[in-house]
Amino acid sequence: MLNPIYVTAFWAIALIIHSKQKHLPKVFLGWFMVAAFFVYVSHFLYFTERFTSYYYIDSVYTLAYLLVYPMYHIYVRLLTVDRTFSIKKHFKFFVAPILIFVLTFFGYILSGEEGGKRFVVDVLSKGAKPQGIQVYMYVVFFAGRVLFLVQTILYLLLSFRLIRDNNQKLLHYYSNMERRKLTWVQFFNFCFAFTTVSSAFLASVGRNVFLQNEWLLIFPSIVFTSMLFTIGLLGFSQTPAFSEIDGTYDISEEGRFPLQLKTKLESLFEKEKVFKNPDLKIWDICSMLGTNRKYVSKFINKEYGTNFCSHVNHYRIVYAKQLVRQNKNLTNGQIAELSGFGSINSFNRVFQSYEKISLSQFRKTFDS
Repeated sequence: MLNPIYVTAFWAIALIIHSKQKHLPKVFLGWFMVAAFFVYVSHFLYFTERFTSYYYIDSVYTLAYLLVYPMYHIYVRLLTVDRTFSIKKHFKFFVAPILIFVLTFFGYILSGEEGGKRFVVDVLSKGAKPQGIQVYMYVVFFAGRVLFLVQTILYLLLSFRLIRDNNQKLLHYYSNMERRKLTWVQFFNFCFAFTTVSSAFLASVGRNVFLQNEWLLIFPSIVFTSMLFTIGLLGFSQTPAFSEIDGTYDISEEGRFPLQLKTKLESLFEKEKVFKNPDLKIWDICSMLGTNRKYVSKFINKEYGTNFCSHVNHYRIVYAKQLVRQNKNLTNGQIAELSGFGSINSFNRVFQSYEKISLSQFRKTFDS
């Protein structure tokens, strides 16, 4: 039962301290772990029937569990569309959780210490019918659960869309997508979805079942511990996706791109073979051309009808086919490396996409 507490505490410290002033999404993921830490501390107190201690932190628990999904969504936004965190921009995600927290805290104030403890023991633990001020407390309690369910669905859908759009956007900036796509963040989404289903199942079973037999807590403890550890590990290993540079080229008055830009760009790929760099980024091309990222991306889109990643891979595939013809002794892995692909798997996937046959089939056709 203590494992989720240990895991969230560990990652909260590791992410916040190690990443301070270096990578904002990691720091924010650390604060997400802080919220999760309070959630699991509260669970521990409740399911071990330490109701007096639970009473004192129930308001904080309410705030913490309602902040989990908004904080996760902001974390995804910091990875995709938001450069910085600001109260002005992100406070709207905290309004509903703070409101429920205030209403819960206000209810405990009105109930008094003894009344609050009776609400926890009699209504929440034993399932007794609420009386007097307890009715208000139970309505707020129920509203918090409804809000949590709505948040779960809303923020998972929004996060899925953000990551999908981000992965499409990256195609305009990077030539090697294997280490760039936020596929691992989609794994977060599946983890959260699975956790939500598990939580809903546990809620349908009822808390009292676990109070009667603590051994039943082993399964959810293992599930949540594994999920949280994996999220922390993947988040800790992430690298920033974007950086910006300024440039000088402008579109001509007729709305056309200057001919010299096309000449220079084609020279970089055909003569200098810049595509052989497996980590080639659009910013590298911008530096060579003396222009900015948006301009080059727009030029490639309009002039060649494709994105940066596909444009680079076109040259890589052409060069790979040339290598096959010139040296039959080269292995597929060697061809992939010489052509600028980050891995043999990436090479095989792109080759199949462009040529509609596998590299092995192409080599057999060429040999014949």
